[in-house]
Amino acid sequence: MAVKVETLGLDCHRCSEAQKVERGCVEDSPIPDKWQIDDWKFRRCPIKLITQQSYKYIEVYELYEKGVMPYGDGWLQHSTKFIDAMKIIQREVFKIGKENARKRR
Repeated sequence: MAVKVETLGLDCHRCSEAQKVERGCVEDSPIPDKWQIDDWKFRRCPIKLITQQSYKYIEVYELYEKGVMPYGDGWLQHSTKFIDAMKIIQREVFKIGKENARKRR
């Protein structure tokens, strides 16, 4: 979900007070199922649902894609959690790319 949220163009600093209520910034939106990302439906702004750790993994993903690893070139020095996170992000980025290509046709 965190990868997809990046494509929504949401910016907390640009939301008006009315938008914050409608979008579920501080508390649940008054609109049922205001947000749907893939099969997930929720009433809170998706940005508020993303953990700091997820944001950090997404930041690191850019470097990962360029071959820059936190502990150098070797895979064995990286945690399974890190490797799994990179695989998940890579899969989601690929899916988004495929969706965008399909929309352009």
